[in-house]
Amino acid sequence: MASDILQKAQEIQDYVVRVKREIHAHPELGMKEHATTALVKSELADMGVEMVPLPSDVGVLGIIRGEGARQGTVSALRADMDALPIQETADVPDRSTVPGVMHACGHDCHTAMLLGAAKILSSVKDRFSGVAKLIFQPAEETLDGSAHMIGLGVLDNPEVRYIFGLHGHSSYDVGQIALRSGPYMASSDFFTVRMTGVAGHGAYPHRTGCDPVMAASNAVMAIQSIVTQQIDALDNVVISVCQINGGTAKNIIPETVEFSGSVRCQSADTRKTIEERIRRISENVALTYGCTSALAYRYGVPPLANSPELTEWVRESARKLVGVENVREIGAAAMGSEDFSRYLDIVPQGVFARLGINVPGRPRPVFHNGNFVFSEDALPYGTALFAQFVLDVNV
Repeated sequence: MASDILQKAQEIQDYVVRVKREIHAHPELGMKEHATTALVKSELADMGVEMVPLPSDVGVLGIIRGEGARQGTVSALRADMDALPIQETADVPDRSTVPGVMHACGHDCHTAMLLGAAKILSSVKDRFSGVAKLIFQPAEETLDGSAHMIGLGVLDNPEVRYIFGLHGHSSYDVGQIALRSGPYMASSDFFTVRMTGVAGHGAYPHRTGCDPVMAASNAVMAIQSIVTQQIDALDNVVISVCQINGGTAKNIIPETVEFSGSVRCQSADTRKTIEERIRRISENVALTYGCTSALAYRYGVPPLANSPELTEWVRESARKLVGVENVREIGAAAMGSEDFSRYLDIVPQGVFARLGINVPGRPRPVFHNGNFVFSEDALPYGTALFAQFVLDVNV
């Protein structure tokens, strides 16, 4: 059965584009989204949407109450608002006015689409029951924003039963929606290892006998054996050392060397074992070189798994909007991370979907790149999917 919601989204496309361009031209980094927060509040106020006061300068929670005759439930829609520290090089009409900062991941579009959905839902309150919560979240790129909003109580009073989020994806064309049931995205944790030895002259390394450069170098290589030798090859794990720092001159053996990286896991059980594995390897390698090792380990977001039951609901919602042929299955799990997973830890009946943004014949968008362009033609589809989700889970 087709839906009229996509048509409604197309009718307000000019509005969604206008809002998107305003946000895109004035990007803000995580936890600094003050102007974006103010814009969202202003737009919701103009629509007459109720807002819950939050003890924070960033982030917005809107509330739309359905007027259907049946007793409904509480659903939530989430959009992220933050930009990235990247210089925009794309030739677009709303090019960033902030040097070194741009929306290179589409969060401006997610926010604009959720505002569009608010406009639609406000006009069809008689078609759904229950409560729709609109979560405009800061700081997804640092993976801290969902924790911030959860701490502010956005999932409580009333308690959210269903939650939905989406993200543009260049593997799919405009007009396509992609879903994956069950485990989808990886956890994201971070570590720093500090190797401590004895400083000395580069000409006489034997006089110190504890070179932290050698210890760190070998520890970096040895840590890779966790993935290749200690984890089942069918269990997806990625450990990447992305930073290494130490030394002040070419002829001085430094006292300390630090290296840092990230850990991605699909399995929550495997994730629990990685910290101790890194610690053990680092300490043993340090001992070999007469050094000491200290590990700082920070747990970020858990793996993201979509509710199988709700994924089928969303799949049917998507079919109403774009047809069966344009609803795609995401074939493989991803090792990237999304802080939407924190919401799913609390509200397991949730789904994170992908919205097609590729335009055939144009360069395929590359995320986190100065030339990234999120096609404005995709905006009605995301707007409509946000709204259709609420209508279908709150009938």
